[in-house]
Formats: sequence, structure tokens, C-alpha cells
Amino acid sequence: MSDSTSSNSNSSDLERCLELLRPGTSDESKFIGLTLMSDLLQISQDQGTMTRFFDNMDFPFLDRMMQIEESSVPKEAGVNATTIRSIAIDIMTCFSTHWELLVRKEFKDRVPTMLSLLSASDATENSKKILKIMVRISAYPQVSMILTNPGYQSSIVAYICDTFGSKGESHEDAVMVFKRTFLIIQEGFKQNPKVVLQITKDFLPTIMTRISKPFSVLSETYKPEILQMLTESVAYLPEQYMQQHVKDHAVETRNWVRNLKSGLIQLLSTRQAPTTRDDCFKLIGLLLQRLGADWIFPEIPTTDAILAETRTKKKSSPATLVHSMESLSLTDAEIDKKFAALVVHLACVEARVLMDELADELSGSAATTKAGDEARQAKIRKEQVLPLVYEILEVSIGYLVLVSENDELLERGLFDATALLKVQESLQAAFSAVLDYLLDLQTSKDGTPEKLVSNMNYLASMRILSVWLTEDGSLHAQAVALFPTLEEVVRLCKSKSSHKSLVRLLQPILDRFQELSLD
Repeated sequence: MSDSTSSNSNSSDLERCLELLRPGTSDESKFIGLTLMSDLLQISQDQGTMTRFFDNMDFPFLDRMMQIEESSVPKEAGVNATTIRSIAIDIMTCFSTHWELLVRKEFKDRVPTMLSLLSASDATENSKKILKIMVRISAYPQVSMILTNPGYQSSIVAYICDTFGSKGESHEDAVMVFKRTFLIIQEGFKQNPKVVLQITKDFLPTIMTRISKPFSVLSETYKPEILQMLTESVAYLPEQYMQQHVKDHAVETRNWVRNLKSGLIQLLSTRQAPTTRDDCFKLIGLLLQRLGADWIFPEIPTTDAILAETRTKKKSSPATLVHSMESLSLTDAEIDKKFAALVVHLACVEARVLMDELADELSGSAATTKAGDEARQAKIRKEQVLPLVYEILEVSIGYLVLVSENDELLERGLFDATALLKVQESLQAAFSAVLDYLLDLQTSKDGTPEKLVSNMNYLASMRILSVWLTEDGSLHAQAVALFPTLEEVVRLCKSKSSHKSLVRLLQPILDRFQELSLD
């Protein structure tokens, strides 16, 4: 057959197919049309052909075909329900390859139907194809905001949770869509905050509640994977956006915050992979930035009120902290206490570990041995974990000062006098390690003002140490040795236009150290 004859045949088949699919024809005709369309799409998927199919498609019928059951398939159709559903999904897949069709209302209106078909036990490749479509949707600003629909995203979260065991390409696509949705919110919020807040008003409370529930369950095997998803996703949300949602959804926020604290307590109380522990601190730090100090140190009822509430619950002797959470049905106040105590103590421990790692790099005992994943993780710990640990320490200092100056707050606070003393001792040990690192750094080959001025670890460590020295005098004598080098660094910043922006950060620190040197 010549190319001309083949082209005429394809054109004739296309016209016949369009006639069969147009609205108003019988379902039997449309069944035949779908089958013929599937065959034609194997030959050509050019934009012109796809647009003609799209313009003539009876989309409500296509909706029904994506969900059809065997009992609804006419005997004369010649195919079973599974085949028809697959053909319908294949057609949507073909449409999705052309962005001009992907952004049209008729396509967007099919999204809930497609997402309703996601299934971890899908024996066909329909779920895989649907998630590829969602990935394409997430890539186009003209249409991607529909993924913030909490119902749509709940279907994706459910699929993710159901496929942790098998994982694979479809699972990774679902996780990608989940994380991209938070990025979509970030980008949209930059351009039009009010509109995005209105469009996504139910997104955060619904999705954080949905994803935090399995995270809080003691028997959840994939808690570290959920933690990683949360950490990478929450990082995209602007602080103002999250604060507004928390304000508008106080009840839902309390619920998912409780769930997150419960899950974090379980992870931090047990041995975990280093990357999981890092993710714990990253999530705690990110939420501290977005929710404020109340995330770690919330106001709680009086001690009498707590006791009155817990007396009504049956108690047994907990074997471990984690076991106690499940068997005693801890109140919100009890979870707050355990969470705050654990976070402060482990943040202090983590600060000391990080200082040891930085000291090893100074001496050259670790830098040359790290490679590949280990080197990447070390870089993440310095650039991401350390700043967040410092933020946790700073808010802990603020809480300690607040409680020490307010007897009433001490009586109804998270810690009694003995616990507060332990917190202070943990902080002293942490800042002693920070001080030792800084003393080692300024006497090393990297301790010149020219190098220190661009050393983020030095700048951040000097700042947090100065905050502690303002409130605690136990390290004053040793810290005075840092003053001359800091003075040189500030002098250098003032003399170089490229570093003048740092003067605003360093001058208050220098003033604090100058006061120490005069004492």
C-alpha cells in the first residue's frame, strides 16, 4: 500500500472514529469508537489529531469508562471492563502529552476520577499511568494549583502510604507529586499571597492531619520515610503562609502537632539511622521557624489541672518512654512535657556531636576519609542540621530565662526546678563544646580573619555562644580569648565593601564579648 493510500485510510478511520465518539451517539457506538481511537493512537499522536479527538470527545462518557464495572459492559462490545478502563486511561495519557490540552477544563475535570482509581493492588499499569499524568500536571503553572485540592492530595497520600513496602517507580512518582505540591504553593504565594491562601485554605490542615496520623502510630514501620517526606515538603512552605493557616485552623493544628510530637518522641527515643535523626532535627527546626517557640514550649494547664485529668486514666508502669505513650494514652500536656525535655536534651547532645565532627575536620582526621554518601551527609549536617540545632538552643535559652524570672510560670511550666537544672547543665555542656571548637578554629590554618569572615559555621557559632554568655557566666573566663580574633574579623568587614553587610550581625556580638573582656 502506498503512503498516499495509507494516509487516506487513516484519515477515513479518524473521521469514522470521531463520528462514533461524538456526544449523542449510543454507548455501544462509543465503545467501538474508543477501541478504534486506541488503535489510531498507536499510529499518530500529533497535536492536530489529538486536538480533534479532544474537541469531539464525550468526556462524561470517558469518565464512566474509566470507572466501568464488568456488569455494565455490553456483550457486543467485544472487550472486558479492565480493557475499557485501560483504554480510557491511555487516552487521557495521550492528551496529557500536549500541554495545550492538559490545561483545558475538560481535562482538569477528569483528575478526581483518575485519582479515585489509584490502587496499590492494581494489576494493570493504570495507577502508574495516572501518576505520570499527575507529574505532568505538576510541571505546568497554568494547571498545577489544582493539586492543592485536599481531596486530590489525600488520594495521593493514601497511595504513598499503601506502597511504602513495594516502592518502585509509581511510589516515587507519587512522592514527587506530593512534594511538588508544596513547591507549587511556595511559588504561587510569592506571586499572589491572598489568592493562594484562599485557594488552599483547607490544604494544610487536611494533609498534615492525613500524613501525621500514620506517623504517630507506634507500629508504623515506615515512620522514617514519612518523616523524610514531611521534612522535604514543609521546607517549601513560607513562614507567613503556615502561620496564617495555623491561626485559621487552631483545632486541626493542635491535632496534627500532637501527632507529629508523638511520632518524633518515638523516633528520638529509639536507635535510628543517622539520616533519620538528622531529619528529626530538621523537621523540629523547620516547624520552630514557622510555628514559633510554642511548637517546643507551649503554654500548658496548671500542674493541679494536669493531675486531675490524668487521675481519671488507668495507669501501669511503663517499661519505656515509647511504650508509655501507647499504654497510658498521654494527654496533650504530658506529650508536650516529654517532647520539650527530649528535644532540648538531644539538641544539646547533637550540638556536641556536630562540634566534634567540625573539630575532626580541622585536624584533618575525618575530611580525607569521607567520600560519596558519607561526604554528602556530612555537608548536609553542617549546612542544614547545625543551623536548626542552634535555633533550638536559642529558643531553649529564651525559655530558661523566661521561667527563671517568673515564679508563676515555673509552677505551671514544662519543667520543675530539678528538670530546669538538668536543662541548664545540658546547655552548659553544649556551649562548652561550641567554645572549644571556636578556640581550636581560630588557632588553626583556617583561623585567619580572611577565612573566618566567610566561614558560616564560625559566624553562627559565635552568635549563638554570645547569646548564651549573655545569660550564663560559667564560660566567661575562657570565652575572652575569642575577643581579639573577633575584633579583627569585624575590622576586616568594615574595610571591605563586599563584607560590610556582616557588620550588622557581628557588631552586637563584638559588643557582648567586649563587655566580657572588661569584667
